[in-house]
Amino acid sequence: MAIHQGIGTTVSIAAAVTETNRTASAYVSLSYTAIGQLETFSDHGPEGAVVSFTPLASGLTRQLKGASNPGNITLTCADDPLDAGQIAMIAAAATRRLYPMKIVAADGADSNDTDTAVYFGVRVLSAKAARGADGVSKRVFVCAIDTAEHEVASVVVSGGS
Repeated sequence: MAIHQGIGTTVSIAAAVTETNRTASAYVSLSYTAIGQLETFSDHGPEGAVVSFTPLASGLTRQLKGASNPGNITLTCADDPLDAGQIAMIAAAATRRLYPMKIVAADGADSNDTDTAVYFGVRVLSAKAARGADGVSKRVFVCAIDTAEHEVASVVVSGGS
C-alpha cells in the first residue's frame, strides 16, 4: 500500500452496547453515525506498562513489559450543534456506557478498493467546547478505549482504475 493522506478519513459512533456484546464481529455489523466536522484525532492503540524491579545487589533496574492498556483517543471537531454524530458523542459523554467506534481510513489504492476500518469500544469521558476570539469554535471529545482494536485491512479489488 502506498502512503496516503488523512483527507477522507471518517470516525463514527454506534449506539451503546452491552458488556457481553464486545466482540469484533458484533462491532462490524452495527450501524454507525459519522462524527461531522472532524479536524483531527490523536494517536491510539495499546501500550504495554513498564514493570520494574531493582535488585539490591546490582542496583540496575530491570524493566519488563507488563499489562496492555488500550489507551485514549481525542477527537477535535468544528462545533456543529446540528451534527448527528456530535449529538451522539455529547449524549454518550453523559453516560458510563460502552460505545462502538469505527475509523475508516481513505487508503484504498483507487475507488474500486476497500478502505481500512478499525473498530473498538470507547467510553466518552468528555465533550468540551472550545471558543476563541479568532478561529473556529471547536468541540473536543476525549474517549477511553475499553476493548481491543479490530482492524479490517484495505483490500485491492480487481477491475479498478
